[in-house]
This record gives sequence, structure tokens and C-alpha cells, in this order.
Amino acid sequence: MISHQELSEDGDSLKLTNYINSDDVERENWQKVQDGKGYIYDNGQLVGREIARIPVEEAAMLEAMCDIDYLSFSRNKDKAALRRLLKRYPYWRSSSGGV
Repeated sequence: MISHQELSEDGDSLKLTNYINSDDVERENWQKVQDGKGYIYDNGQLVGREIARIPVEEAAMLEAMCDIDYLSFSRNKDKAALRRLLKRYPYWRSSSGGV
């Protein structure tokens, strides 16, 4: 969901800036939070719960920046790191319950 890119000179090097439009993901996540706690059912059986949806571009950006919370969550499934990420990016949340 890169909306546009900007190329600029930064001394002797070039700087490419990607602008991300996450409006669609934010809107879908907000609607899911309003609809309930994010439980996932299959044939009437509770099979899981969706807590958050992270846009691919933002995940790639955080990994490229070596964000400690993102790396800790993505590699070690650290729930405390996920809580910190959801505080920083509240629009990722897709359920109204806790982590």
C-alpha cells in the first residue's frame, strides 16, 4: 500500500522515501474491533482469535530498521513486545480483548 515515493539528495547520496497509506487496514481493523473480540470459528468450533493485522509494508519497514519489539515478537512470539507494538501502532489492533 505504498501511496507514493520521493527521491531526494542527501549530501553525496540519494534518499528514497516510501509513503505508506494504511487507511484500508485501519478501517477494516476498526470495524473488526467494533464487531467483537476477534474470535475465529470454523464449523461452530472456536479455533483461534485474531488480535492484530500488521500491514506488510510496515512489517518490512520495522524489520529493516531492526526494531527490537518487532523482532522480538516475530521471532520469539514475545507477548510483551506485541503489547508495546500495539501501544505504538493502535490501528493494528483487530480485536477488543487483551493480548
